[in-house]
Amino acid sequence: MIDFRYHVVSLVSVFLALAVGIVLGAGPLNEGISTGITDQVRQLTQEKDQLRTERDQALAVGEAQDAWAEAVAPAVVQRQLAGRAVAVVELPGADSSQADAAVEVLEQSGASVSARVTVQDEWTAQAQQGVRAGAAAELSAQLGAAPAGAGGTTGEATDGAGGTGTDADPGSVLAEALARALVTREPAQAVVTDPAAAALLTTLTGAGLVEAEGEVTQRGTLVVLVGGAADPDATEGQADADSAAWSALAQRFDAAAAGSVVAGPTEAADGAGAVAAVRADSAVAGQVSTVDDLDTAVGRVNVVLALREQLAGDAGQYGTGAGASAVAPPLPAAAP
Repeated sequence: MIDFRYHVVSLVSVFLALAVGIVLGAGPLNEGISTGITDQVRQLTQEKDQLRTERDQALAVGEAQDAWAEAVAPAVVQRQLAGRAVAVVELPGADSSQADAAVEVLEQSGASVSARVTVQDEWTAQAQQGVRAGAAAELSAQLGAAPAGAGGTTGEATDGAGGTGTDADPGSVLAEALARALVTREPAQAVVTDPAAAALLTTLTGAGLVEAEGEVTQRGTLVVLVGGAADPDATEGQADADSAAWSALAQRFDAAAAGSVVAGPTEAADGAGAVAAVRADSAVAGQVSTVDDLDTAVGRVNVVLALREQLAGDAGQYGTGAGASAVAPPLPAAAP
């Protein structure tokens, strides 16, 4: 009997609790909860609409600025690089359309493009160390037999510290060879066919380390290295190898040419991107200019102005990405 009364009391308590909950939920509590949720939804909707409006405005402003830069670019860059030959080197991950757009602005500045070369993934791929070592051995012999003429090269491959020696690591030899093949400091040597330089490029292309667009018959006195975003799937070791390789290439090209610029989109200024690699090395950044907004008309103008600044013996880091010191190089005096 006691057990039965206990169960009855328990059941009655449960039903009473449910009844009270239903009454309260349908009454004052429901009104408060519903009002609170409705207010939150209304606020979130307003914030979303405000953010969408701000985004659309920012996009419109950006498009207008880019259109303006496209319109004035020919006048800004006109004759800034008149008579100069520029080698354009695309690094792995670079957007070829950005390189194409940079070439167009370079030509508007009066420059000619002496070579279009694409560095392949094999340049740094860990699985291709044997290929690079074999190519470096062959290139060391070619560099040793080559006459002086590229950035102080004296016939020997340079080591990682910038000196000369035959015991240089393969990456340094490859960078030295590519720079020697594509650029020179002396304008008079740029237009002269150089069999030694051609042989270096042939060895590099034969090893699958670079691809050249068409036949390269002259060298440039200036160079633009076009990079892209770092590979997000790369291991830490691969990322370190990439960063070291792009810094070494920038250093070698700068030593061999009269001016060098490393350019890419904003993403190239992060991680193991080519722009980031240069900016992370103060010694290289003191000599090589970078531009991190190559995907915009302003950035492409910056490339021309940065090359002009290089000819004057100065360097800077330009754009809006990490490590940039200014949005753009100073405008040079109007060309005569």
